[in-house]
Amino acid sequence: MNDGILLIDKPAGISSARVVSRIKRCFGFKKVGHTGTLDPFATGLMVITIGKATRLSRFFLDADKAYEARLTLGASTDTLDLTGEVVVREGEKRLAELEAGLGMSEVKSVCKAFTGELMQVPPVYSALKQDGVPLYKLARKGQAVEKPPRQVVVHENALNELLFPHIDITVICSKGTYIRSLARDMAEALGTVGHLTALRRTETTGFRVEEALTLEAAENTDKESLPLISMADALSHLPAFTLSEAEVAQVAVGAPLAWRSAGVDAGEAFCRVLGPDGSLVAMVESAKNGDDHKYCCVFAS
Repeated sequence: MNDGILLIDKPAGISSARVVSRIKRCFGFKKVGHTGTLDPFATGLMVITIGKATRLSRFFLDADKAYEARLTLGASTDTLDLTGEVVVREGEKRLAELEAGLGMSEVKSVCKAFTGELMQVPPVYSALKQDGVPLYKLARKGQAVEKPPRQVVVHENALNELLFPHIDITVICSKGTYIRSLARDMAEALGTVGHLTALRRTETTGFRVEEALTLEAAENTDKESLPLISMADALSHLPAFTLSEAEVAQVAVGAPLAWRSAGVDAGEAFCRVLGPDGSLVAMVESAKNGDDHKYCCVFAS
C-alpha cells in the first residue's frame, strides 16, 4: 500500500519537515505530508500522510489535541520555550519566596482558570503569517510582530506534578492553541515568569502516540511491512456510505453523485464515499446544497 497514514513518534531536536523528508527519502514515496507540526524541541505524535492521503490533511485540521507539558517558573525566553534566549530571570530571593508560597492548591486553581474558552496571544516565534511571511522569520530579523489575541478552547488542564520550579500538566485543547503561550500566561497568573521546557503530543485526530512507531523504528522497517492505516480507516470518525461498482465508475469520471443523508445525520461537514471493498472512493460535503453531493476530492480512477 502506497497511500495511507503512518503514525510517527517524533524525537526531540528535529523539525516536522525533517521527519517528512526522512520518511520520503527512506521509502521512496513520491508524496509525503503531515496533519500538524510539532516544534523541533517537542516530541510525540505526528500523523504522516502518504501518497493520495496527502489530500486528506484538511479533514484532520479541526481535531483536538492532547499534550503532556512542563512549565518551568523563574525565567522567560523570547520564544517562550527552552530554545530561546532568556529575557527575564527572577532573583534567588524571589524564587525562594515563590517556592515557599506555592502549593498544589494554588497551581490547581490556575490550571482551572486556564480551562475553557480563552483569548490567547500567539508567540511571536510561530508559523503564523504576517503579509505572507511566517512570524518566526520576522522575529529572527528583529521584526517581531505580535498577533492580536484569538479564541482557543482548553478542554482539560490538569496538574500532574509540582516539583518547583517545574509544573507538569496534561492539556487537551482545540486547534490553534499554543502550549507555549499557555505556559507564559499561567506563570504570569502565578505572579512570576516562565517558559515551556518539555512538550509531548500524545493524541490527535483520534490517534494515540502509543500506536506510533519511533522514527528510527520506521526507518528500519521494510516498506511492505509499514503499518499504514488506510485512508478510509483513518477517517473512520466521519460518516460514510457505500457505492456499487457501477456507481464507483461514474464517480471516477466526475458524474454527479445523488445526495444522501449519511453525513447530515452524524452532524459532520464531510462524508466518506466507499467502494464495495471498503476503499475510499471520494470525500464529499455532507450538507444538502441541491440534488447532488459536492465533491471535495475523488480517488476513484
